[in-house]
Amino acid sequence: MTPTRRLSSLDALRGLIMILMAVDHASHFIAHVHPSEFWAGPLPGYGDAGWFLTRELTHLCAPGFFFLMGAGMSLFAAARHHLGWAPARITRTLVTRGLALLAVFYLIEAPIWVVPPMLLGQPPIVAGNSFIVLMVLVTLGLSMAITAPLLRLSVRSWLAIAFIAILAPDFYLPTLDPSAPVNPILRILLVPGSTPPVLSGYPLLPWSGVCALGIAFGKLLHRNQDKALRAMLPMGLAYLIGFLGVRIGGGFGNLQLAAGPGLIPFLTVVKYPPSLAFVLLTLGINFTLLSFFHRAGAWLDTARRILSVYGQAPLFYYLAHLYLYAILGLLFFRTEGAPRWLFLLTWIAGVAVLYPACQRYRRFKESRPPESLWRMF
Repeated sequence: MTPTRRLSSLDALRGLIMILMAVDHASHFIAHVHPSEFWAGPLPGYGDAGWFLTRELTHLCAPGFFFLMGAGMSLFAAARHHLGWAPARITRTLVTRGLALLAVFYLIEAPIWVVPPMLLGQPPIVAGNSFIVLMVLVTLGLSMAITAPLLRLSVRSWLAIAFIAILAPDFYLPTLDPSAPVNPILRILLVPGSTPPVLSGYPLLPWSGVCALGIAFGKLLHRNQDKALRAMLPMGLAYLIGFLGVRIGGGFGNLQLAAGPGLIPFLTVVKYPPSLAFVLLTLGINFTLLSFFHRAGAWLDTARRILSVYGQAPLFYYLAHLYLYAILGLLFFRTEGAPRWLFLLTWIAGVAVLYPACQRYRRFKESRPPESLWRMF
């Protein structure tokens, strides 16, 4: 393959999960509904399938982000190597971008989780005694900075790292008393929750494992693009079969059993931290979609082109949509959450409004030099 060529299937999948992510945040800010699948608490119940789907579909997003980021890092390194960059320059650029994501979180995103709740008379999501906050953007940045110096490892090495890191919560957390105090280092690495000064929603070890899986995939993409993308279909189906086996087995890999009979409790799995069941289900669907975008051919060109607009300006879109829905929630839905039909309409309208903005930002960042931090938005 040509090392500098963008892969439309990756951009399209990234765009799709960006759009789905907005469902979750619109639900939070507009409808004031946001369940949490925490390892040490009761799994959420849903009044109907509609509210369940608004949450379940968005589970594709975080695993998709980390996997695609890992793949993108491999492809970036291959492309820059082809242009004559030294390995140290490639590593320095990726580490800088990873650390820049931390700055973006603390300077731009964090106020979203502090100011709106305070204006509504609610406790802030990011508490003042939490100086180290592992939300998705921070853990993405740390994962990039930590893995960048190791990119020259083999595919087998990255798969081994991914295997160990992803399974770590399923081995360790069943041995932990949920009421016992947790060391802040463990909060950072493995155990979600709060131990000042750490607030951990996305612990580093399992999520960096998903990134490692993406790095391995990116290396395979560089070797043979068509073969790697086509392999995502049988791989995705294998992951989904694995999910069924883990969930039906009811033991290792669940962190919590289904809260009751029926399909909805069966599909409601632990996300904080990502259980093996969660990883198998969400990555299985992501892999299948990725292969579909590749295999679909010319008839899906329009959809791929539209989705790629969001997928090629992911950080810009991420920050813009958070502020958009937060402001709409403060202006129009302060005292009572919107009904589902109205929140879904607001979600669609917000995504549509941001489309031309993403187009303009994409054109802007493409005009920046290769090492510009603007290119990471």
